Amino acid sequence: MNYIEASLPSKCLVYKDVDPAGIKIRKLCGEDEQLIADVTLTNIEKQFCLIFERLLIGIKPEQLTIGDRLYLLIREAIDSYSKDFPIKYTCGTCLQENSVLADLSKLDVTALPDGFAEPYQVILSEGKAVNLRLFRVADEIAIAGYTGRDSWIYRFALSIVDTNMDIMQKMQFFKKLPVRDTAAIREFHDKFYHGPKMQQAFECRFCGASEVVPVPFRLEMLLPTGPTLEGYLRSAV
Repeated sequence: MNYIEASLPSKCLVYKDVDPAGIKIRKLCGEDEQLIADVTLTNIEKQFCLIFERLLIGIKPEQLTIGDRLYLLIREAIDSYSKDFPIKYTCGTCLQENSVLADLSKLDVTALPDGFAEPYQVILSEGKAVNLRLFRVADEIAIAGYTGRDSWIYRFALSIVDTNMDIMQKMQFFKKLPVRDTAAIREFHDKFYHGPKMQQAFECRFCGASEVVPVPFRLEMLLPTGPTLEGYLRSAV
């Protein structure tokens, strides 16, 4: 099968012993479609890993940052089907519903800044410091399987880098922080978001008002049906 080089938004700055030029991906085939069809709300994280194990070479899927994975998912939709994906939105000015085609190839992609490195130190109140890393697919799998009621705390505890604490100790550390400090940890993840910006500007066909509209990732991008499938096939001709 033909594999094409994929330049990731992370620039591979956070991957140890990974050659950026060696990361390649191929288009979807019928066997991959079966795996996509088997995706459910409960298995989605592990299922996407299985899919990328077939599609991706040069890096293990669970190593990917969340932003890199989203980029690759959008890339698969474009390369395997079409750059045009139908969405609907309600105009904020005239409240009329618009049916438009989002151009996935024109989504802005944010890259990690040159020189970014992990762990990244964030200074908390009273001069305290915490070392952090970005979320990985492996974290999302762990979070999906977590059964505790404090999954919010568990999520951010996973990003704390400290070899002297296990995950339970990291959770206790996060729990005792003042919210100004937990906000600083959360802001780190916002600040270094990388990947496609899932939004696009459209002009209302009824009143002409322009607004930026969310283009959320949907499984239908990789397994289109009905009008979406028909539109994909027409745009690919």
